[in-house]
Amino acid sequence: MAPAPKRKRGDGDVGDKTNHTLDELLALDKTELAQLALSLQTKLEQALAPPPTAAEVASAAGWSDEKIKAAAERTREICEAGIRKQMKWQPSCKKGSAKWAYEGSVAHPDVFYTAFALEKPEGKKKAWKLKTLTVSELQNFTGPIEASIRYGSLQLTGETVRVSWNADDLTYKLAGSYGL
Repeated sequence: MAPAPKRKRGDGDVGDKTNHTLDELLALDKTELAQLALSLQTKLEQALAPPPTAAEVASAAGWSDEKIKAAAERTREICEAGIRKQMKWQPSCKKGSAKWAYEGSVAHPDVFYTAFALEKPEGKKKAWKLKTLTVSELQNFTGPIEASIRYGSLQLTGETVRVSWNADDLTYKLAGSYGL
């Protein structure tokens, strides 16, 4: 087997090696030194670049209308179960002022807007952070939300449900009250 040919000094990529000694750097000519500086600069820019937000990652993935509708339906079902699970008897239920709050996340912003039939900000318009829905509007999406107790049932009370939306993290929060 023949030995491998010797590499000339200018043939290789000087950016392959991570640690250079001072003598090695002094021995490099201007072109190689410039290549090394450029490669280090690009590596530094890549390392310092902010990671993409959850919304950017989600919008980059291809979501069909059917997939969005299926995920929205699943989100509504999970919300309903999460709210119902929090509805336990407490003395404030007599007045209808017991509080519940549900936090969730979605994989794509369109899933959230579809799940609760909310308007999506168009173009460069800033996304809203807080909206209110009536209890009947929420129950139109999820179905009736009731929890059975010993001598009756608990249901959503109050006139409105607060909906908070964080478009950067793709998280939302629903909050309201329940009682007899």
